[in-house]
Amino acid sequence: MSVKSMTGFGTSRDGLSDRFAVGVVVRAVNNRYLDVQVRLSFREEMPEVEAAIRQEVERVAQRGRITVQVDFQRLEPPNSRVLVNRSGLEDLMSQLEGLAVSAGDLLAVPGLINVSAESAVFNEDEVSALRKVVAEAAAAFAEMRGQEGARLAEQINLDLGEIETFLDWFEPQTEGFRQRVFDRLREKVAELLEGRGVDEERLVHEAALLADKADVSEEVVRLRTHLESFSRRITKGGPVGRALDFLCQEIHRELNTLGTKCRELGIADRVVDAKGAVERIREQVQNLE
Repeated sequence: MSVKSMTGFGTSRDGLSDRFAVGVVVRAVNNRYLDVQVRLSFREEMPEVEAAIRQEVERVAQRGRITVQVDFQRLEPPNSRVLVNRSGLEDLMSQLEGLAVSAGDLLAVPGLINVSAESAVFNEDEVSALRKVVAEAAAAFAEMRGQEGARLAEQINLDLGEIETFLDWFEPQTEGFRQRVFDRLREKVAELLEGRGVDEERLVHEAALLADKADVSEEVVRLRTHLESFSRRITKGGPVGRALDFLCQEIHRELNTLGTKCRELGIADRVVDAKGAVERIREQVQNLE
């Protein structure tokens, strides 16, 4: 299973019966949850038809704001029923007797003649055919999402590799970094307390405590764990967008801590570059289902 983008587009068109043909367009944009909106070209309310359309779309998507535009076309004119208000017509004719009145004038009088068109009610076979057309459009939509998801995953893996390269470079230096911090702190404290008769052992102890606070070994371990989890999830695929977004926040937090503790020239610059890669990943992840 691969990751999918939340954006996509798919279309299909076919006949439903001798009475109707239909064209279906499915498109989507990013959204935190799944939101399927069905738009029918007929003004009549058709809850059973909308439910069937939603079911087909929900088979291929779990996140995104999805719009399904369904345009129906009549292949034959609808049957119409004409209702004549006979008593009203007779009353009107008696009042207009002797006047030059045309049939068109009578038809224009409200309430005398009503024409009702056949309602667009679909039978079971037509609903089944509609499901098939929607399923074809949804399949094309899902294929496009998969292609876009593969492109996003490729870019994400490149940026993820940049962070892993930084960590591979940084991790072997953690012990030496702690020692350098200890030495600098010891020298600094010694300068400040010079001539005050401070116990050397106490001085070393205080410098060691401060150096421990600057230790980044735990951050490195957590960062490595987050990167492994991220890589595992994106390889597994499926609807992982929200989980990866959370991992991006955790990775960024650990890199922030590294940047705060490691202010040495060279290290800080590379931490900034790694944080830039995380931001690029997060932008891409927010497009994933």
